[in-house]
Amino acid sequence: MNKKYYIIVILAILVTTLSQTVSFIGGEHKLYQTVQDKCAKCHGDIKNQLSASAIHSSYSCIFCHRKSTTNHTNTKPVCQDCHEVLLNDTLEAHGDFAVLGSEGCIACHTTYNVVINYSRPAYIDYDITNSSGEWIITNFTTIGTLNLSYNTQRDGGNHDLSENTSCRDCHRDIFDAVSIGGHAIVIGKDGRQASTHNTGNYTTLKAWCLSCHNGSDPKFPTKQHSARKTTCDECHEAYGGSHPYNLYASIKTVPHLYRSLVCIACKSTGWPAPNATMHFRVHQEPYFDVTTW
Repeated sequence: MNKKYYIIVILAILVTTLSQTVSFIGGEHKLYQTVQDKCAKCHGDIKNQLSASAIHSSYSCIFCHRKSTTNHTNTKPVCQDCHEVLLNDTLEAHGDFAVLGSEGCIACHTTYNVVINYSRPAYIDYDITNSSGEWIITNFTTIGTLNLSYNTQRDGGNHDLSENTSCRDCHRDIFDAVSIGGHAIVIGKDGRQASTHNTGNYTTLKAWCLSCHNGSDPKFPTKQHSARKTTCDECHEAYGGSHPYNLYASIKTVPHLYRSLVCIACKSTGWPAPNATMHFRVHQEPYFDVTTW
């Protein structure tokens, strides 16, 4: 081989080897000082989310993502590993989220954008009959379907935790109803709002929601995770309120979810007292959309 060409081949081999060595030293197989550094190499966005969080920012990655005994890297944790929740309680308002595990938690407690779809009947329909001075609720049924979809429009991530969960995110129809006099806004016989249910008595609408949907109400010792399913009758009975015409007993024949609509329907139509039989049809939200015949 010509000596000149031989030197060129040798130089080419040296240049290739050196470039690979430089690449190796430059970072492709860099040895990290901590496990946290290794995680941040690929998950810089999650590191930024945690850094911005006032709740989990002090924890290392492996505090939640423990070393797996069977896989190469780490386990996928669930929030319930550290946080006891009671979503399976029968009076828990958000029990449907229990089957979602951590995804159910993320939907409310992070800045991650989620879409929630659900449905419920559009109307309830029933009769109230005056039977020798006792009011009897009969022929209860539901009519139609409301299909609801909420996009919470958050701009963040599922590691960016927030304690400021908003009822409005997923219950905008209820908040819209409140703004025009529906839901639990009760008008007394004098035509004024009952003070206990007046939104103006609370600093935020969330605080107003929790005045009834209170998971820590001492009269109801079961502790719910977030908000308690409640009805007008159970709360008013528990706190000593009376009601004529045996309605407390009769209303318990109505499914739990719809009992408050029966109460508010009467009050929203001027507190009518049926002489014989009165038929009601009540839109689920807003509650004050009531027709009678």
